Amino acid sequence: MNCPTGGTISVAPAMADEVRHLLSHARADGVMLCGSGLRSTATQIELRRANCGRSHHAVWHMTPSRCSPPTALPGTSMHEKGLAVDFHRCGRGSRCFDWLRRHAAAFGLRNLPSETWHWSTNGR
Repeated sequence: MNCPTGGTISVAPAMADEVRHLLSHARADGVMLCGSGLRSTATQIELRRANCGRSHHAVWHMTPSRCSPPTALPGTSMHEKGLAVDFHRCGRGSRCFDWLRRHAAAFGLRNLPSETWHWSTNGR
């Protein structure tokens, strides 16, 4: 789906309508949201290498919380299922985060508390 400021967010069909409505309602409130959603396992592996380290242990075994920023193990990320969105510029105290904190649940999204930018169908 298209972001109001350009770009797109790809998500699983099961949540596409909800995310589309969320973006529309946010825009109506003057909050321009965009981010990244669905990603391949290969992309998840590359993120682990960038955020956790290049070793086999870092990519496949290190706990996500030891990465900077925290990054799920390949095969466990909600992004790989298309059921999560990382919203850009959405840190604690930002207009984006405040709006999502108040409204995201109505669109079926819950926040992962350790990652203010990460919103998914189950909060993981």
